[in-house]
Amino acid sequence: MNINNLTIQTKAGERPLTDLEKCMLIILGKRDNISSKDMLKEAKKLRICATCGDRSEVFFVGEKLSRKGLVKRTLKNREYIWNLSREGKFFLNID
Repeated sequence: MNINNLTIQTKAGERPLTDLEKCMLIILGKRDNISSKDMLKEAKKLRICATCGDRSEVFFVGEKLSRKGLVKRTLKNREYIWNLSREGKFFLNID
């Protein structure tokens, strides 16, 4: 999975993914169905997103990717659970 060259479509045109967007997609590409709390734990292990500090950042990035149709979130026991959508798996070329 090489996400360094991936771009995302916005109203202003295509743009490269931010480091935090890459991080979330990398984590979800390896481990789906993950809570925001666990997402932060996994993020600390990756160099590109080690600065991610709280759940609000996870939510903000997840919301951006959700609006693009790449991730899904559900609320379970007062915690958001994140998954790659079908489009997200296609975007990352994951079967």
